Amino acid sequence: MLYGVAGVAAFLVTEIGRSVYRPYIYETGINDLGIADSIGNLGGIVVQVMVSLAILNPRGRKAYNVIGFLVVGYIAYEFLQPHLPRGVFDWKDVYGTIIGAGVSIVVLLLIRALVRNNRVLVRF
Repeated sequence: MLYGVAGVAAFLVTEIGRSVYRPYIYETGINDLGIADSIGNLGGIVVQVMVSLAILNPRGRKAYNVIGFLVVGYIAYEFLQPHLPRGVFDWKDVYGTIIGAGVSIVVLLLIRALVRNNRVLVRF
């Protein structure tokens, strides 16, 4: 359940980033090191990982396999972009995916620590 909540929260943050942060950065011309450009991949991978973990509920190291599979899929898709209609390859999206994977791992570890240290949550 916590993975699902984290997925919904990540989705909301990603959409706020797309609809508020990105236009603001583009309008003001602030150099944010490409975060506005890659917010979809950065947040999207976190959403995808958390929703996948909520559905699959993998134990132990299998959660890292899920994360790895999704990251490889996102990066492979980015490399295939030039061969797809209207697709454009962007290194910033690759970096965003990798950073988002790191964020996903941190959230996974936080959720596991929260569950491990909370007797009420362990029952679920």
